[in-house]
Amino acid sequence: MMGHQKPVQYCRFLFYVTAAVCLGQMLSFASAASPISEAERQKKEAEERYEAVNGEAEELEKKKGEAAVQAGQLDKELTDLLTDMDLLETDMSDMTRQIEKEEEEYQKAEEKRKRQYEILKKRIQYIYEEGDVTYLDILLKAKTIGDVINGNEYFQQLYEYDRKLITEYEKTKNDALGRKEVLEERQSERQSLKQEYGVREKKLRTMITKKRADESDFDRRLRAAKAEAGSQAEIIRKRTEEIRLLQKEEERKREEERRAEEKRRAEEERGAEEQNSGPGRIKSTGGSEFGRNVADYALQFIGNPYVWGGTSLTSGADCSGFVQSVYRHFGVSIPRTSAEQAGYGREIAYEEMEPGDLVCYPGHVAMYIGGGRIVHARSAKAGIRVDDNPAYRTIVSIRRPW
Repeated sequence: MMGHQKPVQYCRFLFYVTAAVCLGQMLSFASAASPISEAERQKKEAEERYEAVNGEAEELEKKKGEAAVQAGQLDKELTDLLTDMDLLETDMSDMTRQIEKEEEEYQKAEEKRKRQYEILKKRIQYIYEEGDVTYLDILLKAKTIGDVINGNEYFQQLYEYDRKLITEYEKTKNDALGRKEVLEERQSERQSLKQEYGVREKKLRTMITKKRADESDFDRRLRAAKAEAGSQAEIIRKRTEEIRLLQKEEERKREEERRAEEKRRAEEERGAEEQNSGPGRIKSTGGSEFGRNVADYALQFIGNPYVWGGTSLTSGADCSGFVQSVYRHFGVSIPRTSAEQAGYGREIAYEEMEPGDLVCYPGHVAMYIGGGRIVHARSAKAGIRVDDNPAYRTIVSIRRPW
């Protein structure tokens, strides 16, 4: 009996030992597996957090890049606007000095006219009192000195003193009227400059108010933009002075060529009709065929009115509306305002300027027609006309729109 129980007890012992070993192994495996799963989970969470943070960083960089682009665009727009206003102030100051000079010249001419008129009036009074009614009637009814000299044989027999007196008065009167005309044109042009300056001033005030509310460092950027604008304006003014020197040299050469041509014609005794196609008609010269066609089309509207904000070549246009409408006729679309046109197309050096190119000034634009001349809607007083001096104002840029 005892011998039989020993194997049974042994077996039970062996079972318990085996079970204990297996349980220990299972517990050991479980204790080993649990930290690995936790590490993987933590690693996955860290990767997800990294990806989220990295995505936020990329989005932030994208927004910073967009903000930098916008800030750069704002700084350029602000600098260009301030530069334009600086140059407009310069041109307005120059125009004011011209007006003061023209006013002085006009007053001198008008005073001279009045003195001569008093002398002439006394002379007429003397003739009347002396009873020479025929002579007086001729003087009073004549519209010009030419009417008196050419239309009446009787006048040919009058005293040389009277003839000279009336001739001098006619000349002085025309001189005074001419100076008055120039003065009024300058005053009208200054008014156009003031209008252009007012538009830019309003735009600047709106920009400053808005950006100052949105951006804490806007005042610092505004100071930087003002400094940059001052530098740009000075460079443009110096470049215009260089252009004016080149222009004077070109004018001297053209005058020499003109005199040489006149001499050649005189020597060869050729008639003017053989050398000129259309006397009195202005034509463009040089450059490409397309540019000449554009310029010649623009020249058809000389004498038509200037109208602020207008685009009609017949009823009235302002400077930018005039050149825009001319180019529209040829299927070329250019911006509406002179400020936009100053940045449109290719920039051209003064020496390479051709008919059809746009000569851009602060608040104004003209079209070059060759031969040192421009056509433009100059002012309400002058209308659409041709001028001989492309650098009569500060040149901001010369552009070729096609």
